[in-house]
Formats: sequence, C-alpha cells, structure tokens
Amino acid sequence: MAIPDPRWLEILKASGWQTAAVSAACGLFLLFARWSWLPPLDPWMIQLAAIAGLICGFLAIASFISAALKFFPVQTWVLHAVKLRRAKRAVRDYIPFMTEEKKKIVAYMLAKNQKMFTAESDGGYAASLLSRGIVVVAARPGQHITMSDVPMAVPDHVWDVLIAHKDHFRINRGAAMISSRIRGECHGWRDSRPSECG
Repeated sequence: MAIPDPRWLEILKASGWQTAAVSAACGLFLLFARWSWLPPLDPWMIQLAAIAGLICGFLAIASFISAALKFFPVQTWVLHAVKLRRAKRAVRDYIPFMTEEKKKIVAYMLAKNQKMFTAESDGGYAASLLSRGIVVVAARPGQHITMSDVPMAVPDHVWDVLIAHKDHFRINRGAAMISSRIRGECHGWRDSRPSECG
C-alpha cells in the first residue's frame, strides 16, 4: 500500500486567501463536472476534489476568523465584561460586612460625590477597601508622589455599585461628613486624623 506524500500538509501553512482560492477552485471543478462541462470524471477525482474543497474551505474560515479577532478582539471584550461583572458582585456582596468605619469613608465620598482622594501608601483606614479593590492606587507611571499622599480612586464600575446601594451608607451626618479643621480638612481614611474627627 502506497504511503501518501506528506508534502500535502504544506497547505496548512498557506494563507487564508490561498486556501479560499483552492476551495473555490474545487467547488467550481465539481460544479463544472455536474453541468457536464468537463469530460466524465472518475469517482476518486470527485471525492478528492470534494475533500480538498472542504479542507481548504475550513482552513480559510479559520484563517479569516483568526484575522478578524486581531482587529476585533471579542474574546478580550468578553473576558473584560465577565471580570467587571464578578468585581461588581464581589463589592455588592461585601457591603453588608463593611465596618461602620469603612461605611463612613464611603458615605463621605458619596455625599461629596468624590471618587478620588490621597492617603498614605498603605491606604490608611481605607486599607481594607484598597485590598478589596473598592479603591485602587491611581498614580500614573512616572508620576512623582510622596508616601503620605498617594492618589487613590474608586473605579467606575465600583462607583456604580456604591451609588446603587447608597442606602447602606446613611451614617450620622456628623460622623460621615468630616468637618474642616484649622490645619485643613481631615478625612476618615487618614491614620493621622485627630480623635475628634468622625
């Protein structure tokens, strides 16, 4: 029994346009044979043309899909959407377990409509919010910052969840709204806040 020439596998290296052209040529060949525009064909020729057309057709489709995904990375968009959905659910599920201190911080930001603040590098009293991803470090690469004033922000998707559940953050106004002091406004996320701050 003769062993097939392995060189036919070189077609796997062909571009999508080349495999599409071969598939179209095989289709036309079979169509012309059906219309009797060609001399009668042996059965093996018809089978070979059909198999080659199918193989090349699927290779062309796979190549075109791969090229399209480079321009329109749908899989990346889907993964990003799934990641955001999970992050929102995690924040929503954590809200009932927030301490009053953390709720004061969130209540202050919601009341002030303030998505950004500066804090110590460890997050200060907002450290657990930082570890939960409710706030994130918002410094840009190359930005000069001090360890006591690191910019932090609430990501947009988290902010949407906090706004939707703002009823959970209705803390006493005197505790939630930190008043201004002689040395500036002290905030609930600062470790160094005076004892009289809420």
